[in-house]
Amino acid sequence: MSKIVVLTYVLRILGTIFVLLYFFGEGLFYNLFPGLEGMSLNPVFYSGIAFYIVGASIYYLVNKKELQNHKKEKEDEDDSN
Repeated sequence: MSKIVVLTYVLRILGTIFVLLYFFGEGLFYNLFPGLEGMSLNPVFYSGIAFYIVGASIYYLVNKKELQNHKKEKEDEDDSN
């Protein structure tokens, strides 16, 4: 597994954690960062969505390229037989 694929998984997991933190971890978030008490958690939610979308988009592009390379190699192998 290449480093960029691992990075995409990390981004998607981080995005999921931020979204779950928005929905279920309000008390935990304010306990960890008491100075933010009374502020909205909307930036955490939007950051989570952005991380997930970036990770999924990069994975899609990398996977698409790998599938094209694999298909091309298979066609070359079939042509040589």
